[in-house]
Amino acid sequence: MSRYSIWSYDPAMNDDSDSVDFCITDIGSRYPEIHPEVEGVVDRVAAIGKHVTRAFEATLAAQGLNYGEYKLLLRLATRSKNRQMSAGDLSRALMLSSGATTNRLDRLENAGLVRRVPDPRDRRGVLVELTPVGEKQIDSAVTQQAAKEIDLLSGLAPGELTTLNQLLRTLLSTIEARPGTPLLG
Repeated sequence: MSRYSIWSYDPAMNDDSDSVDFCITDIGSRYPEIHPEVEGVVDRVAAIGKHVTRAFEATLAAQGLNYGEYKLLLRLATRSKNRQMSAGDLSRALMLSSGATTNRLDRLENAGLVRRVPDPRDRRGVLVELTPVGEKQIDSAVTQQAAKEIDLLSGLAPGELTTLNQLLRTLLSTIEARPGTPLLG
């Protein structure tokens, strides 16, 4: 029995093929201009990205956070002095409007994850501060997701992981060096 049908991929079969091999063969039969190795890289990176995204979404759901809240908490936890930043600095760092930042801060403050405190350097200013509960929550989310990512990539030996990382770094830096290519993240 074939591992593939027109509609499905069966990962339980014991050869080294994956779902991308089936798609490349299928699409390549109609479009010979598709380079199978290039298509394989693109499709595998996309599929791996989907698996990581699903794991990340499950982590966020378990923590009661959305992506934007996670990024704001992470910014306070890792890129700020004393776990504090002004709302304006947060807006700029996260590339958000002041209104969107205020809405996000209101939700996080209501959840007890951040608080607004007077800025000691500016009587009119306010700093956003990560609370101990917020710090615990972002620490938990980061460590849970790190464990999931380690598990997802556990099929590679340490040397293979290093080699893959080097190859992907080379590819990404080449793409990002092209004029007009926006940086992601």
